[in-house]
Amino acid sequence: MSAQKLSCPRCGHELRAPGIWSDSWTCPEHGSVAPLHPPRVASDALLNDIARRSQVPLWLPWPLPPGWVMAGVQVAGDERTGPVAAVVALAGPNPMVIDEDDALAADLLVVAEQPGVGLAAALAGLDTVDPGQAVGAGPVHAHVNAAGHETPLWSVRSERPDVIELDPAAAWVGEANAVWLWLLAWPRTSSAVLLHKFSLLDLRAEPISFPIPYGALSPRLH
Repeated sequence: MSAQKLSCPRCGHELRAPGIWSDSWTCPEHGSVAPLHPPRVASDALLNDIARRSQVPLWLPWPLPPGWVMAGVQVAGDERTGPVAAVVALAGPNPMVIDEDDALAADLLVVAEQPGVGLAAALAGLDTVDPGQAVGAGPVHAHVNAAGHETPLWSVRSERPDVIELDPAAAWVGEANAVWLWLLAWPRTSSAVLLHKFSLLDLRAEPISFPIPYGALSPRLH
């Protein structure tokens, strides 16, 4: 895949491809990074292919909340490593529409990534690469069942004025299968979707044997 089609997971900048002087993809701002591939419309075949190669869980909330669909998938990693970060996008009705100003539609991203990738933090509008002390500090804010294990999550928020003014995500992060687990929801009120009784299935260990509703590509992946 050409350098023009791969970008930095932290800033979106075009990368320099490996060459004689470096065996890694390089961002002019952040140095050596795991290259971010363009988002793709999901399908059974694509999910099975990613799951087969991935070094991190490919999480699918199941069963999906009523009316929700899978809205794309995106990975970071090169041909040598395979995916070291995997994002599953979902979209559906906002479960917390209180007044006419509330958005009717909602988006949820479920991200698994190795430490140091920085993709989920960038999606959440954070200036850090990893959540750092946000995980494990203070009371637990939420729980999710990940591959049969009750997993605690801590809330994190962007302090950047541009993110706060535009469209901040409700973001939680924890650790599952020895890598970061992030859940990002837009608008913030739609975080009530976590109250639905779904579990996160790791598609590396759960071959797809059930019908997944697929939808259009989520703009949150761009």
